Amino acid sequence: MTQEIFVADNGELIQSTLVKSELVKTEQELLKNLKEQLRTNMTKAGLDRIVNERYKIMIVGETQNTSINVKAIEKADPELYVRLLNDYLKITPRKSYVKIEYLS
Repeated sequence: MTQEIFVADNGELIQSTLVKSELVKTEQELLKNLKEQLRTNMTKAGLDRIVNERYKIMIVGETQNTSINVKAIEKADPELYVRLLNDYLKITPRKSYVKIEYLS
């Protein structure tokens, strides 16, 4: 099947997916802003948790992740980098997915 035939057969699905993707991005940004406003208001009120029969709201504090800068090791000590890769290589499979975006 050619690309042209596929697009002709699935044009409505493609368009619906593009429109929904844009709507989701917009809604995610709105939700992010609402949560930030809620966090700010809770902090001003001296609250870090609100619990009632309908919902629970918590301010989750900042955290830090600690990791090794593999690129720096590769640059500073290429032999060590190769040894570490050979001894401790971890492969994490990821499911394939469809990525779709407007170009204009």
